Amino acid sequence: MENILCFKKILISNLMKRTFVLISIIFSISLHAQIPTDSLKAHYEFNNNLNDLSGNSNHIVSASGSYSTDRFGQLGNAYSFNGVTDSLVIPVNEFGPTQNDFTISFWYKTNSSDVMNLFSSKQFSNDTTSNFEIQLNSHNSFYLEFLKQSWYQTFVYWNGSGFGTNSVAEGGPGFFTKGDWCHFLLERTGDTFAIYRNHVPYTLSLDNTFGGVLGDLTNFIFSASPYRFKGSIDDLRLYNKALSPTEIDLLWFENNPIKFISPKTTDAYVQNSNPLIYWEYNDFVLSDSINVEMSINNGSWQIYLPHSHMAYENAFYFNLSAYPTGTLIEFKVTDVSDTNIVQTSGIFAISPYNWVEVQNSLPFTSRDGSGLLNFQNKLWLLGGWDPPNNPPNNTQNEVWSSYDGANWSFEGNAPWPARHCSAWITDSVNMYVIGGDPQSGCLTDVWKTADGVTWNLLVDTIPAFAKRNNSNYAFANDKLFMFGGEECGGGGLNEVWESPDGISWTQLPDAPWSGRGMQINSCVDDSGQIWMLGGSNESDRRSFNEVWKTNDGINWTLVNEAAPWAGRYWHTTAWFDNKLWVVAGMATANEVNDVWYSEDGIIWNELKSTTGNWPAGTRHAQSTSVYNNALWYMCGISTNNSWKIINTTSSIGITSPSENSNPFTIFPNPSNSIINIVSQNQLPVGLYSIYNSIGSLVLQGNLLENQKEINVSSLPTGFYTITIGNNNSSHKLIKY
Repeated sequence: MENILCFKKILISNLMKRTFVLISIIFSISLHAQIPTDSLKAHYEFNNNLNDLSGNSNHIVSASGSYSTDRFGQLGNAYSFNGVTDSLVIPVNEFGPTQNDFTISFWYKTNSSDVMNLFSSKQFSNDTTSNFEIQLNSHNSFYLEFLKQSWYQTFVYWNGSGFGTNSVAEGGPGFFTKGDWCHFLLERTGDTFAIYRNHVPYTLSLDNTFGGVLGDLTNFIFSASPYRFKGSIDDLRLYNKALSPTEIDLLWFENNPIKFISPKTTDAYVQNSNPLIYWEYNDFVLSDSINVEMSINNGSWQIYLPHSHMAYENAFYFNLSAYPTGTLIEFKVTDVSDTNIVQTSGIFAISPYNWVEVQNSLPFTSRDGSGLLNFQNKLWLLGGWDPPNNPPNNTQNEVWSSYDGANWSFEGNAPWPARHCSAWITDSVNMYVIGGDPQSGCLTDVWKTADGVTWNLLVDTIPAFAKRNNSNYAFANDKLFMFGGEECGGGGLNEVWESPDGISWTQLPDAPWSGRGMQINSCVDDSGQIWMLGGSNESDRRSFNEVWKTNDGINWTLVNEAAPWAGRYWHTTAWFDNKLWVVAGMATANEVNDVWYSEDGIIWNELKSTTGNWPAGTRHAQSTSVYNNALWYMCGISTNNSWKIINTTSSIGITSPSENSNPFTIFPNPSNSIINIVSQNQLPVGLYSIYNSIGSLVLQGNLLENQKEINVSSLPTGFYTITIGNNNSSHKLIKY
């Protein structure tokens, strides 16, 4: 219980509450549960009109935009902006200019990483005196020159350009610009500014004091030029006073006095996890007693008996070990005194996927931006960036290979110039290395190998192909594709190029998405669709969480304009187990380690675990590939370990070779006739035994070589186990 207390919100102890009579409680609720109206100068709900509900008749008469669905799912109760021309002119005298304490409160939803003006009070766009502006995703260089990874913030500035001490910024907003509704509140008390997001105060990164007049005698505008807002807003309120934390809570809990924080409907927990079930609640609305119920696989609601049914117990850990993978779970909290006050967690799942640690230290230096390819039944690691080694560019042209991801063979240094973040592609017959990073001069060369050792230069410079870095790439439908990236020394590109052989290249029409790259590897599904998931540009690192696909490089479909994962770059992607995967990377200013998967690019699950069996720390520019029925996850900045994700409901890919005293690999698997058994420590394979699904021995032999072909064509279709030697190290085999 001690670990749970930090999640509990106890403003009035249960003992104290019991000393009040019922009438006192009712009076307290009616007194404190109201949204603050004192000093409210304007209130816009956008319920199919732009009327001011404060009683001050500050109706909006100048606006462009459209009505949309609000945060409660009600159509026509929010207002949307196109990010190009739309804006609101708000006729509230107290905010043109603002002289005293004030509060601006509203809900917004956007997935744009562009600079956007939220509220402005100034004479013209570049007014640097007597102004006041609140920007989202600000690119203010005064701040950015010191923290290069924090490329944008929420920024407020007044009576100046935002440089020096007349500005205030708060943390990178990437997790508040991924298409979710977010409550934003800015207030000034005396000379001190404060910013709240989802009723939580943020630590300010620059000077946050100013007691003078804010703005000029001009209109107060939402979405002012030149940085228009793209997204939706809901429930805008303007006060000429600062609100207390209790009043801010009331705004946050409006029409929803119980809010589940964890789990989320996107959560898919590894089996045997203990996820936190946690909700916040409005102390002035919820009574002392609640019912906590749970539903399994959309079944009937059952009282969750371990809960005390006291309102202040708003967090507990729930053990999933009793439930099989695929189980769907949902919790519900209901006020005993008023059953109309009810909230559900939404359904979360027990995932069929789990992590397997393969090797905690690989035989090469830690590196990021390396290519990892499944080629000729082996994993191949190419190039990479590994400071402080190999100065001045700290890049590699090493080639390594492995049958099991644990034991690696050095195949030598390739003849191509050292590089990282290149296009690393295989068509199953050859491996290709195309282009490179700025450290290597933004190359546009093309190299090919059929064995990983002998490399041929196909093209020194792709004609008319601008020098670029961090391109996206793929092999699909018998063609090589290069798309996007960033022109070296320039902006993002949306060019698309294709080639049948790596020698002759054709430029296709530009893609409809804005220029971007920095998706470390390719993602092509079984039908030949090329997927672009997120991305950014080196120059500004404004990240996207859009999902696009194409099967020809010409016709692109926007599948999802706001995936639930934060926009990111230097992440890896994959098509594994009939699903799209997005793994780790940089989400705006934050290096992350989240893992997401989806069958269609629309509905996503985040793979989560509390078991401790998870790659430690965060990372970006790691290497990912699909090999031997597993999704491999290796290297990354300052890292050289090896992990894989497996489907635990399948018998393939579960055994970790590093756990075997005589590790070996079998391929191809599944197989119809011939399999290869390869010893990874160069010793003879020795005695091998093949057993069917009921444990009967069906084939046996003794191999004096470290690699040998075995004919299994006589075996019936089904699952088999192959053991080696007396230690019974084993692999599963599918015979079809």
